[in-house]
Amino acid sequence: MLKSFPYMWLAGVLTISPLMACAQSGTGFDAVYGEGVDLVLTDAARFHITLHSQGAGFGVQRGKYKGAFKQCGWQAELVFVRHPKEEKTRNPVYEESLPYIYGKVNAHHALRIQRFRTETLSEKYRQNGVTVMRTRHYGALLGVAKPVFLEIGYPEIPYTSLEVERYNPETHFSDRIYGRAPWVNGLESLEMNPGLCWSEGMAFEFHDSRTSTRTLEAAVNVDLYLRPAEIMASQFVRPSRIHLTFVLRYAWGAQWSAKGLGDVVS
Repeated sequence: MLKSFPYMWLAGVLTISPLMACAQSGTGFDAVYGEGVDLVLTDAARFHITLHSQGAGFGVQRGKYKGAFKQCGWQAELVFVRHPKEEKTRNPVYEESLPYIYGKVNAHHALRIQRFRTETLSEKYRQNGVTVMRTRHYGALLGVAKPVFLEIGYPEIPYTSLEVERYNPETHFSDRIYGRAPWVNGLESLEMNPGLCWSEGMAFEFHDSRTSTRTLEAAVNVDLYLRPAEIMASQFVRPSRIHLTFVLRYAWGAQWSAKGLGDVVS
């Protein structure tokens, strides 16, 4: 009996040790970050810049975790939208004039207020690894069109005077256009065009901190307007209600527990 006691004691230690290790680390985050006992993250926020196939913009996002692998919340984004057929030109006689886009009647912007959902497909297995997620955005859309103003020369080349006028493709031909007018012209004549938007994509989070995030997201976005959005004059290009764009977002953010971000970082 006494001879078998050392073997019984050793077996007990080997059995208890894994249980103690599990009690000290409830999830796999410690294996990744090595920062003591894990905290359950509940909230997240970020700021992002957007590049898409027809322009650029920026946005903010605020969400909450629904379990360990899903995040839901709200996103607001403002982007500038160019027409695929836009091409800059300038007055060949007056080289000091500002370039303009012949045929463009409106500078178009899209304001999106969306619900978003992110699902984790592959977790980070080391500190410098990557978390792979699937993303979905859907919500309301407001198109904002600002009329284009140009500097028009009178009477003919060589001009004796310049007038700032709203571009009219029926009367303003290239030989009468001196150049682009200052951007502030037209702010008093904004036109609104509501609609709906939908986006599907993939996101990759790669920051080496538990409470900070750096995310690269690639997605396909569809904007559906109530009325056709006229960017180029309808005499040149038929306006469309549907805009399909390919989107790339780079985001800086943070995530924290319900105790607050300061408690997590400290």
